[in-house]
Amino acid sequence: MPIAPQQSAYVVSPPASFGLYAELSFLTTVLLSLFLVFGFFTLFPSLDVAVSHIFYNAGLCGDAAVCGGFPAANSASLAALRSLFYVMPFAVFTGILLFNANVFVKHNISFWRDGPVIAALVGCFCVGPGLIVNTLLKQHVMRSRPRDVTVFGGDFAFVPVGQWGGSCGGNCSFVSGEASIAPLMVLCILLFPKQWQKLAMLVLLPASLAMAMLRVVVGAHYVSDVILGYGITIAVFCVIANVLKGTVRQNSNSLV
Repeated sequence: MPIAPQQSAYVVSPPASFGLYAELSFLTTVLLSLFLVFGFFTLFPSLDVAVSHIFYNAGLCGDAAVCGGFPAANSASLAALRSLFYVMPFAVFTGILLFNANVFVKHNISFWRDGPVIAALVGCFCVGPGLIVNTLLKQHVMRSRPRDVTVFGGDFAFVPVGQWGGSCGGNCSFVSGEASIAPLMVLCILLFPKQWQKLAMLVLLPASLAMAMLRVVVGAHYVSDVILGYGITIAVFCVIANVLKGTVRQNSNSLV
């Protein structure tokens, strides 16, 4: 018995879904993990300094002053890699939207059936990196970056996680803006055709983690800034996914 055109298109490209991100248990796990990471670095602030010290090269200077720097910060190749990483989440999002648009037109699929996932990604970017990270935390938690503190030859005192004071004047260390953007390229995998998602994860997850950790390597952020920035975006997406997951089911049922 021949399959109707709309059903055939549905089989060719199943609707995007939130999957694990829309599970309340997963959201609870993410929020609990953020709380535990925050608490851990509050109790053991020296771990931030120890991790950054791995990438710091101390120099010889007079009067027992601390001097030196983060060699990776002067690497042209790493600077180019940072630029590539910065555009990757947006390129992945735009690329998969264009690909899906072509498939949808070819198979007569409504482009809006993936609307909830697309809306969640856009909303996550605006609320996570846009509002929480860059507008609130980075501008109001005055934590100086590793390269600017006296431990690493700078002028300001080290401020542990959990303390809301410091000498940074703006665009500060807590939390990492780029680490908060990095998860978006992984979250975009939800829009990929199902048969591509495992391969996409093998490529995009390492790139996403490398994008975040590069900020520690060059002395721009502490490892706690990176972990918490990364986790905040995932948490925001999970919240939005739990709010919108009912609309995904409605869209899927309308195509059957």
